[in-house]
Amino acid sequence: MKFILVLWVCSFLPGQPLVCFPPMKFPTIYNSWYECSIDAHTQSKKVLSTIGFKRVNDIKMGTKYICKEVGTSA
Repeated sequence: MKFILVLWVCSFLPGQPLVCFPPMKFPTIYNSWYECSIDAHTQSKKVLSTIGFKRVNDIKMGTKYICKEVGTSA
């Protein structure tokens, strides 16, 4: 199987429903769930760093992700 990374940035404010921005799909095709999952954490860090310390803290932003299957390897 091959995988692509789909990542959401969400607000995790206590007592509030989960609110997420539209998903981001990354162009890399991963050969394993492991590779995709490891990169999800790297990409999450980059995205949150771009948003900035204050905004991430103010609305308790974080990420969630999935490594979506896109086919089988030959």
